[in-house]
Amino acid sequence: MRFDDKTVLITGAARGIGLSTARRLADLGARVFIADLDRAGAETAAAGLAGRGAMGFGCDVSNERDVQALREAVLAASGGIDMLINNAAKPPVTGPILSIGIDQWRDALDVNVLGYVRLIQAFLPEMLARRSGHIVNTSSGLALLPDPPIRFMGPYIASKGAQLSMSYAFAHALADSGIKVSVFCPGITATSDKPGGDVPPMPGAPGPEDFGIGVPLRRTVRASAEHASGVLVDGLLRGEFLICSQDGYLPDLIAFAQANLDPQSIVRQAQAEAA
Repeated sequence: MRFDDKTVLITGAARGIGLSTARRLADLGARVFIADLDRAGAETAAAGLAGRGAMGFGCDVSNERDVQALREAVLAASGGIDMLINNAAKPPVTGPILSIGIDQWRDALDVNVLGYVRLIQAFLPEMLARRSGHIVNTSSGLALLPDPPIRFMGPYIASKGAQLSMSYAFAHALADSGIKVSVFCPGITATSDKPGGDVPPMPGAPGPEDFGIGVPLRRTVRASAEHASGVLVDGLLRGEFLICSQDGYLPDLIAFAQANLDPQSIVRQAQAEAA
């Protein structure tokens, strides 16, 4: 696909991969709308984009009134969007599995899963009426290759797996509608200087060194947000369904499948490579 004169809405794009993606798409001629919990950050980010017509909006994707207000504002400004990139995310809470409370599980699912559903439900009807559009859900490379650090991030990885699975469901449901679906699985990316994200760790949470234990060395190297967004945009230009910015993920994914999706096979692989 091409992005000239296309209108794209990206959630959670005041910074990080979302903002880098917004810049790339604006440079390719798209009109980009940025939505973020940080309204001022979204407005500042939009003001810095190339081209005309970029706008920033405040939106809490876990709040249905916010999502409906965003829908009304975006449709009033554009008449409709050509692409929705669901990128907003609840940062991972890290800690021992029994130390993470049910409210933290609920929060992760409400933002990372139901937030995506709310946005799709808000903008899909207009796409269906036109029989044209593209939905992109941002999952994680860890949903494809479950490296050992996910033991510290139960709610986060559960929500990322759900994003991948629901992308399968939407791809089937919309197969004959003229609407494409893609899922983006970024590898480890330097969007924060903390391995567990920006949320304070739980009592007994792991230290930075714990996040590399049992992980193949090449998957411990952080890419930049610019690298991740470049892979995403290239994949969208090629019309791909699964887009992953983890270098060499496909051979690793094949090896994982051949090991019957046994998570411990990843640890054995890392040990073999380190020997």
